[in-house]
Amino acid sequence: MINWIAGHSEMSQRFRALVCHDGLFDMREMGYATEELWFSEHDPMLIIHGGLDYRVPETQGIGAFTVLQRREIPSRMLYFPNENHWTLNPFNSLV
Repeated sequence: MINWIAGHSEMSQRFRALVCHDGLFDMREMGYATEELWFSEHDPMLIIHGGLDYRVPETQGIGAFTVLQRREIPSRMLYFPNENHWTLNPFNSLV
């Protein structure tokens, strides 16, 4: 978090000094440098996506689900063709 603050002048100007103690700098590289990534690669996952989502294309949800299935990670996908970025239909929220 401190590296994010340092990179945003509107935030970092509030402090006289910043201290980064054992902080992450490059999250992408960190994934390959620790065993912690194993947990996120093997935990079961539920993907929920709406067909009317104009912020994140439905292909992103389908792609994530496909990767999970190909890696034999327990996963399910809920696809709501009439929902957008948020699941607003009360019935769909109960599913």
